[in-house]
Amino acid sequence: MADLSSNSSPSRKKNPGVFIQFLGSMNLAVTLLMMLAIASVIGTVLQQNQAFQDYIIKFGPFWTQVFNQLGLFHVYGAAWFILVLLFLLVSTAVCVSRNGPSFIKDMKQYSETLSLNAYKHQPHNLTYTPEHFDTETAEAVLKEQGFKTKIHQRDDGVTVAGLKGRWNRLGYIFTHVSIIIICIGALFDSNLMLKYRELTDQLAPETRSVPLSQIPQKSWVGPENFSFRGTVNIAEGQKSDVLFLPYERGFLVQKLPFTLEVKDFRIEYYDTGMPKSFESDLILTAPDLDEPIEKTIAVNHPLFYKNYAIYQSSFGDGGSLLKLEVHPLLAPENKPLILDTAVDKVEPLKTPIGTFRVELNDFKMFNIVPATEEEKAKTGKKMHNNGPSIIFKVRNDQGKAWEYENYMQPSLQDDRWFFMTGMRTSQAEPFRYLFIPADEKRGKERFFNFLALINNKTETTKVLENAFPKLDGIDERTYELQIRLLNQLMVLFRQKGFSGITQFVQQNVPEKDREKVEEYYINQTSIALQTLYLSILEKEDIKELADISDFNKQWFEDAITVINSLPSYGPPLFFDLASFKQIESTGLQITKSPGKDIVYFGSALLIIGVFFLFYVRQKRIWLVYSETDKKLTIAGKDTKELPEVAKEFEHVVQAVQSKLQVKS
Repeated sequence: MADLSSNSSPSRKKNPGVFIQFLGSMNLAVTLLMMLAIASVIGTVLQQNQAFQDYIIKFGPFWTQVFNQLGLFHVYGAAWFILVLLFLLVSTAVCVSRNGPSFIKDMKQYSETLSLNAYKHQPHNLTYTPEHFDTETAEAVLKEQGFKTKIHQRDDGVTVAGLKGRWNRLGYIFTHVSIIIICIGALFDSNLMLKYRELTDQLAPETRSVPLSQIPQKSWVGPENFSFRGTVNIAEGQKSDVLFLPYERGFLVQKLPFTLEVKDFRIEYYDTGMPKSFESDLILTAPDLDEPIEKTIAVNHPLFYKNYAIYQSSFGDGGSLLKLEVHPLLAPENKPLILDTAVDKVEPLKTPIGTFRVELNDFKMFNIVPATEEEKAKTGKKMHNNGPSIIFKVRNDQGKAWEYENYMQPSLQDDRWFFMTGMRTSQAEPFRYLFIPADEKRGKERFFNFLALINNKTETTKVLENAFPKLDGIDERTYELQIRLLNQLMVLFRQKGFSGITQFVQQNVPEKDREKVEEYYINQTSIALQTLYLSILEKEDIKELADISDFNKQWFEDAITVINSLPSYGPPLFFDLASFKQIESTGLQITKSPGKDIVYFGSALLIIGVFFLFYVRQKRIWLVYSETDKKLTIAGKDTKELPEVAKEFEHVVQAVQSKLQVKS
């Protein structure tokens, strides 16, 4: 830290060791403070203690690994940050212990015993020949100027010493001591003990996503943990006495000495869909409480209990009950499987094409998006609610996962209603959406009936035979080959879309005939699909088949577009949200920070110290009268050589001249 020595204080008798001098050097302290400043900037700009996967998505695997090795994702708990705090603490403590006593001594010193020559070498000095000199009058003059005085009888005369602003030296002491206090408070709130337990193999973070009961004891931290900051999500009507601490690439389970119950959770939204406010009604019970504490918390309005602070930090789904209809996209019949489940559950699903796991990740009641120009004109609102949606993953036996976002209600697109379903194979990618056209009843029944008919070879054959009976002049074998070709084209179309037909032609037809054959196959596929669609319309008892409405024509084109894209949709399963019962959860951040008050005290002391340093100046004045030559030397010194110092010295000189009738 800054050297606390003064040029008016006696020199030190002993030379400290090289290492102690190094620890107490100003260069080291400035370097450490710069490191802490840079770390604080990083900790502010870069969001701390997030899931490791989130950082991979944001920075990529390489830079995530680099930043993680540097400890940038948990700066305030990184080993190097704690080491810097320790060095700064030791360095400042050494500095205070070396220089503090001399500063305290300097506060009491008047330097009245210096030689006359030393006074004449002060920054400000004048020598006069007075007609007479009265010690009491001289002392009174300095007291009128606000100086504390001390008189010293010299062999050849007298010295009247004045001192003002002695508390300036406290500024140096307070600023240095405050840094020590702040470092101690920061170390109290660091994870130093967790690091020690990890190094001694007493602690290991959990990296798996497993139930609480399966987390090993090494990943648990007891209530005796000195300080922490963690989060927990509690559903309405549920309780919890643990929270989760992000640590390294996993997490730790922190046991709490109390239990929190969420009685109710409420949230309000703006028209834009952004949360306006959210709050939780909490009940805190603990063995030392005669009655539970009940309080409603909101953002910036936490619940305090002993050394714990409980903040409202987020919200989410608390395990909403879901009823899903699972449509096998390759099934020959439209008979969906009914699945009663809930958010955060994992459901095994056995199908003819393999075994899958369905991981229900989230449920959203509202999905607010900007309204189209047409909607703005009709409703006057800038935003539109797409309604409830579910987010889930379908994972196969090899662990590969497809993530989906399916909406319950149809959305208006280009004056037509569609059911949206998005899919992606990585969280780093945006969802790619399919738009399933809604029928005239704004349902999906027609689409899945149409799809099932395409999948059903037997029914497809019947429809095609009825629509294209064998004509006279065509032998039975030729007719069977025509019907078989149409069925094969339907299979190719369902497996890979129109690109599957193109691929088949490329592999099985000579190059010179490919273009003609491909055009013929695509044309025959379109005819077969139209024929099957007409069959669906007949079953819906639509009588205007000779003149199909524009709506039904457009619906067919939209349906073919979707079916053509299904091969890239992932596992051939569609999960339709039939009904739900929403259960919300509140996200609580709970902190235990015994070092907080220590840091606050240190910060207050730092402010006081800075005030003394900048606004309290130590001023010294000496009136030295020599009996030998009958001369009076007036000398002055200020800790800061500001422009006004010379004027202040001149003012003192004029006061002395006036009272003592001094003449040069």
